[in-house]
Amino acid sequence: MAGRTGLVVAGAGARGAYEAGALTRLLPRLTRTWSAPSVLVGTSAGALNVAALAGLAGYEPEDAAAELVARWASVRTSEVVALPSSALEAGIAYTGDLLGVPSGLRRALGLPARVTRLLDADRLHPVVERVVDWDRLHHAVAHGSVDAVGVACTDAGTGGTVVFVEHGPDVALPPYDPGRDIRYVGTRLGPDHLLASAAVPVLFAPRRIDGPGAGWYVDGGVRLNTPLKPALRLGADRIGVVATTPATPSPDAVPPPDRVPDAYAVAALALRIVLGAGVTEDLRTLRAVNTEIDRGADTRHSRVGTWFAGPPADRATELAELAAEVRRREYGGLRALRNPSLLVLERLVGGAVPDTDLTHGAELLSFLFFDPAFAAAAADLGAAHAARSATPDTGHAGTGHTRTERTVAGQADTARRRRAPAGP
Repeated sequence: MAGRTGLVVAGAGARGAYEAGALTRLLPRLTRTWSAPSVLVGTSAGALNVAALAGLAGYEPEDAAAELVARWASVRTSEVVALPSSALEAGIAYTGDLLGVPSGLRRALGLPARVTRLLDADRLHPVVERVVDWDRLHHAVAHGSVDAVGVACTDAGTGGTVVFVEHGPDVALPPYDPGRDIRYVGTRLGPDHLLASAAVPVLFAPRRIDGPGAGWYVDGGVRLNTPLKPALRLGADRIGVVATTPATPSPDAVPPPDRVPDAYAVAALALRIVLGAGVTEDLRTLRAVNTEIDRGADTRHSRVGTWFAGPPADRATELAELAAEVRRREYGGLRALRNPSLLVLERLVGGAVPDTDLTHGAELLSFLFFDPAFAAAAADLGAAHAARSATPDTGHAGTGHTRTERTVAGQADTARRRRAPAGP
């Protein structure tokens, strides 16, 4: 089929295992209906997933997705977060701030000078090295089986989005987008790019990237409101989307709180928005444009096929419920001592999950629950959800006609301008 198929994967934290499970259903269908995705763009855990898939280029889609699930199931809490040592270090630094101890004195005493993060991202480096086959990724891009891999990060200085792109000779690097403040930097991707894309503010310190685009970066989901746009700019004209939030919002899916939301509820909400809501919002925008085209109301643009895999609107809370269930089953009572890092982490995100109720602490935990048991269960849930929701919105997009990159990439912006209220 002419043209390129893109794959956009949202940020998700530990929920990336759910996305890997969803890909076991989506990737084979995407490949056989359209073509194997050759433009891969992701944020945070989504960036890890697309980089890993690029390193699995040449595998059958079923085998590639299954291997991705297996790699997620190999990650343990202690490999990701150094708790309780990280909590102790952050506590010491915070106490020093409260007492007004000069940072120079703290450094002289071998104590942390400032609170820069709650968790130590350096522990993730060997995990990223293990999950992604970097040599195969570079080979796939150089030899054309993958056209481009994009990793979205947020510049800690400017607040703009930087998409680090490893691309082949047939893909032009997009120019700076002043309207959306998106800059594209061509580079040879490595672990630091993924760690920067996953540096959730407060939880992890900003990550330094050297070389092209050198600077300090935090999680790409903080700023990138159009995760689909980089894939379109890089030449994709039909897109598969994987997220842990529904493609269609359902206000009734989560019951309203019966009291003032606490800090854990707000943190869970913030992570849900940062790690995925932008993807589904842009998917809805793109599909709205497609609807206008189908009605004949928009004759300036060509249709972009979309294929979503993620939770149905009426099952948006199931992943958080699953985290609570796995926690109780695997680490309830004295079994919690088998995983002291998880025990301390759980206290940091809202205390023990009650046996009779789902709390926002459980939802927050689901973003940080790096554990083989949770990964396996989350992957199964992702596959089950994808089986229900993986239906393509193809319209005229699956017929093989092509369109210019400028026309395709302008669709989401056009829809937003229509929907935006009048004003300056």
